Amino acid sequence: MIPRRCAVRFFLVLALLLALPAGPVAATDNTTEPECLKGTVGKVTDDALYLKETTFPDETLGKRDVRVLLDKETVYFDGPRKVNRAALQPGHLVLVRCGLAGKDRKATLVRIIGGKRLP
Repeated sequence: MIPRRCAVRFFLVLALLLALPAGPVAATDNTTEPECLKGTVGKVTDDALYLKETTFPDETLGKRDVRVLLDKETVYFDGPRKVNRAALQPGHLVLVRCGLAGKDRKATLVRIIGGKRLP
């Protein structure tokens, strides 16, 4: 009778362990999801966009300056209209959808949502 109880307990514990979500694996999967940043364009170069006073989806992070990489696959919009990179000017309020490229953020979409702010 004792070995049967031990076997039943063993299988119950095994079933409970298999039912638990894999914590570290789930956390690494969420980092590949796109991130949406909102900020003011500080400077635009050939390969990067510098944002000032950027807000993050995680509300616990404060506003700060961020660099986002740009490449030929990045798409630009001014409201609903598709534009080119030259339309981005310092002072524009933008939304940037980006993912991780190594340690840096890489923009997939940049949308101008506001005209130039007055200083």
